[in-house]
Amino acid sequence: MKRLLPLRVLLPLVLGMVVSLAILGFAEIGYQRLEFANRAMSTALEMETVVNETLALIVDAESSQRGYLLTGDPSYLKPYQAALPKIETASSRLRDLVNQNGTTSMINHAGRLNRLIGEKLNDLESTLALNDRNGREAAFQLIDTGVGQKLTEQIRGEAQGILDELRLSARRGGLRWTRDIELGRVGMLTMTAFTIALLFVVMSLARREIAAREAKRRMMVEEQHRLEREVATRTEELSELSTHLQTVREEEKSRLARDIHDELGGILVGAKMDVAWASQRCKLALPDAASKLERALTILDEGVEMKRRIIEELRPTLLDNLGIAPALDWQIRQTCERAGLDCGLNLGEPSLPPDVSIALYRIVQEALTNVVKYANARRVDVDLLRDEEGVSLIVQDDGRGLPAGAATDRLSHGIVGMRQRVRAFNGDFRITGRPGAGTTIEVFIPLAPDVAMPDDPDAAARLGATAASTAG
Repeated sequence: MKRLLPLRVLLPLVLGMVVSLAILGFAEIGYQRLEFANRAMSTALEMETVVNETLALIVDAESSQRGYLLTGDPSYLKPYQAALPKIETASSRLRDLVNQNGTTSMINHAGRLNRLIGEKLNDLESTLALNDRNGREAAFQLIDTGVGQKLTEQIRGEAQGILDELRLSARRGGLRWTRDIELGRVGMLTMTAFTIALLFVVMSLARREIAAREAKRRMMVEEQHRLEREVATRTEELSELSTHLQTVREEEKSRLARDIHDELGGILVGAKMDVAWASQRCKLALPDAASKLERALTILDEGVEMKRRIIEELRPTLLDNLGIAPALDWQIRQTCERAGLDCGLNLGEPSLPPDVSIALYRIVQEALTNVVKYANARRVDVDLLRDEEGVSLIVQDDGRGLPAGAATDRLSHGIVGMRQRVRAFNGDFRITGRPGAGTTIEVFIPLAPDVAMPDDPDAAARLGATAASTAG
């Protein structure tokens, strides 16, 4: 089997990788040791803080008790009463820390310290109880026995023992830390030396490969140019096919809308007239039948309304008669009313070619569908602006935003369809949004000055006639 690299190059590379892995493992062990030492240091500092806090609380409690005994003022007992639960908490925390991280000597010191603290608190409480029963003199006689002072000294001694152990442990940890850092430094120097040697090997290998790669590069550039030309040709063909399919689809929708209007509309109107005639005849003679017929009339009215809505979805008559602005106004307001959304419209009165108008209408229709289904929005704003260069459409909502990767997801057919409609006119399509910050769709379609459509003075009359025929 032929080697990919010469043996004199392969051996240094393998040796460099082995040494690098070894140093990497050594560095990881050193890091873990340093991390352990850091945690131990943090724990030692916390233990020292808890010990000092416990001593301070005991002193505060004793001072508060003495002040009360000397003055008889109950306000002097407030620090004592506040210190008791804190002493219990601090002692419990110190006991947990020592049991988890302390040495055997620390554990012994902590056990004796907890016992002495309990005795000290009992002594303070007993003195206060004696003061309440027998008076101040009896309490001072108990204090003069020196038991409390002895307990305090023993508590300080045990606490100092814990602190001494902590300092000794910290000193040992510091020495380990210094040794580990020095070993890490040596490892990094060794790693650097091997890396430099490996770089020299790679440089010598790279010089040999440059000439062969340059020849391959020239061949690949030529092949890439050929593939780019072929991809451009196929892309253009697919784009033309997509545009053609969209055109055929719109024509089919128009034909279907006419068939529904002419055939289904006639059937519904005829049925409505017959049911209305029968309802009038049955009102007196057959009231139950008349009630059913009235219900049938209501259902027929709903069918007529459904037929009108289906026709408008297939091919909006407002778009054919009044233009893009009234059609979008009707579509947006109807959709927002059904979905309970607020809408802000800035549509103007642009005159556009029919193919551009239907493309923009479908884009807004698809955008509103996505808002209603997925956005969970409360408001939609639509702007339609025409200038000398072309027409701009902006659809913005305040919903949950665009999921990551949705703008470029090829399986997102709605976005792909909108982008393809704009691409058919050599326009620009952008969709932006962040999770929780809403979504914005921006469309720009360039238009030559001579494509502007003249205003139609008979549009309103055609709209009235179409509306009357649709209602029929």
